[in-house]
Amino acid sequence: MARIFWLASYPKSGNTWLRFLASNLVFGEVQSAADLGQLAPDLHELGATFQPPEHPLLMKTHYLYSGQLRFSELTAAAIYVMRDPADVLVSNFHYGERSGGPIGERDQMFSRYLEAFIAARGDPRWVRMGMGTWEENVRSWLDQQRRFPVLVLRYEDLLADGVGVAGRICQCLGISRSSAAIAAAVANSSFGRLRQIEEADIQARRVGIFYKPYLQAPIDAGLRFMRAGSRHQAGQLFSEQQWLRFNAAFGELRRDFGYR
Repeated sequence: MARIFWLASYPKSGNTWLRFLASNLVFGEVQSAADLGQLAPDLHELGATFQPPEHPLLMKTHYLYSGQLRFSELTAAAIYVMRDPADVLVSNFHYGERSGGPIGERDQMFSRYLEAFIAARGDPRWVRMGMGTWEENVRSWLDQQRRFPVLVLRYEDLLADGVGVAGRICQCLGISRSSAAIAAAVANSSFGRLRQIEEADIQARRVGIFYKPYLQAPIDAGLRFMRAGSRHQAGQLFSEQQWLRFNAAFGELRRDFGYR
């Protein structure tokens, strides 16, 4: 019965990148977000009547892992992508701007958001939606008592060694791919390539991750889902006092997971 391979993460930790890479490895080149939604469906967007097929399935989620997770009884394995929570904060702030969040002077808005993120130990929206704090989300999937294997990837490793990460994904999924096929999948999942797909989806108005009609105004203003694709963004935005506040809340956790 085990047939779902979860592609899991806290929001804005690299899940879209992981979905494209895994799908390119399994199915060949993915050319739109709409295609991605069919090949590796998003649990958050599935209707109540959806039932997984009998064959193995890639499925995305940002939810905490628990026995109450929909389709958890069908779990074969999980791939969890983790990102430095400081960069997660920055990426979620920009995502909120694109999603029609409050408008105001950016520095003031960022300061308020940072304080809200610290107080909630994560993005308050995601906490309300059942995705937990950053720590709760990470630990729920990394629990060593899981009855299924969990491959833990770091966003920073995707940036530094895409080919090596792709090989680990193939092992987790139980598939064999040539060096050329792995290199092609990594190239077809690069930040630059995903930016191209996003622009093509916007131009064609193909509904998916990158384009939704209700986001037309921020899209017209130049805000994009694929924004930077980098690490250490927080170092460019946090003031010294903000770093002190953030590390008082997250410093120990960052060290626990190898972030300095």
